Amino acid sequence: MNNTPDVYVARLLEITNSKYDYLKKILELTKEQANCINKDEVKKLEDIIEVKQQIIEKINKLDDEFEVYFRRLKFEAKIKTMEELRDQNISGIKELKDSVSLVMDILNQLSSLDNSNRSDAKKLMSKIGSEIKKVNIGKKAYTAYNPQSDQSPSYFIDKKK
Repeated sequence: MNNTPDVYVARLLEITNSKYDYLKKILELTKEQANCINKDEVKKLEDIIEVKQQIIEKINKLDDEFEVYFRRLKFEAKIKTMEELRDQNISGIKELKDSVSLVMDILNQLSSLDNSNRSDAKKLMSKIGSEIKKVNIGKKAYTAYNPQSDQSPSYFIDKKK
């Protein structure tokens, strides 16, 4: 493999673009998640969360790979920070910067939408909790007014007289 900074930047760009694609999927799922919360569709909400988790695991792998290639790039280009790359004559730097900017933008959108969903989910859980509490109070009231007899019913009738 050619260990030039250009190759590392190209790979970093591929990784960042893949991450952006995954983040777009998560954004779509997060919007769908908001609809499920508003419609009290708990099962569908669970399914969405599971799919999001699978995508997040893929993103984590990409982040690990990005870190490896970025360390290699810093070593080859003899730099310490991303800002120092601007001074280098490496192809793809502008595209990488733009791609990272897009990732940061979608992460900000996801963060605000997730915060909103979290708030709505807490309200839903509170609502469900209060409904469960009402059901339990109803059960107690029912048993108080309709006590169960400790005696078992007699199935045998004495016909002798």
